[in-house]
Amino acid sequence: MLLSKSSENAIRLVFYVNEFKSIQEYFHIKDIAKELELPYFQLAKIANTLIKENILKSFRGPSGGIRLGKTSDKITLIQIVRPFEDKDFLNTCILGLGKCGTHNPCPIHNHWEETKSKFVNLFQNKTLKDLEGFDPTGNEFLSKFASKMD
Repeated sequence: MLLSKSSENAIRLVFYVNEFKSIQEYFHIKDIAKELELPYFQLAKIANTLIKENILKSFRGPSGGIRLGKTSDKITLIQIVRPFEDKDFLNTCILGLGKCGTHNPCPIHNHWEETKSKFVNLFQNKTLKDLEGFDPTGNEFLSKFASKMD
């Protein structure tokens, strides 16, 4: 139950827009793609999905771009990643075994269950506001993000 690359990039995009919102009202996706060192078309597709989910808002025109669709205290991590994952991604086996469960556990099911529970709780309850305070453009982004999970 690890996140897809699209989910990881969606988190980086939303955190970028949130972290620098006081500097600029709208952000151009091309500029963000360059800052995050991600392919423009891939990031545009992710942004479009997040716009449909009302996580981001878009505005056309020379001063247009994207911005948060809600305040940072109303956006949870699960809302950001859910559109990019299978509907049951929180309930699938970490080893990818289809019949894994309480009655038919895989070799690491019992060990993973406690960690998975913390992961699910984090993603359902933590908001952007809870996790503010770091630059999502740097190479240390994911390690800083991971340290905020504790």
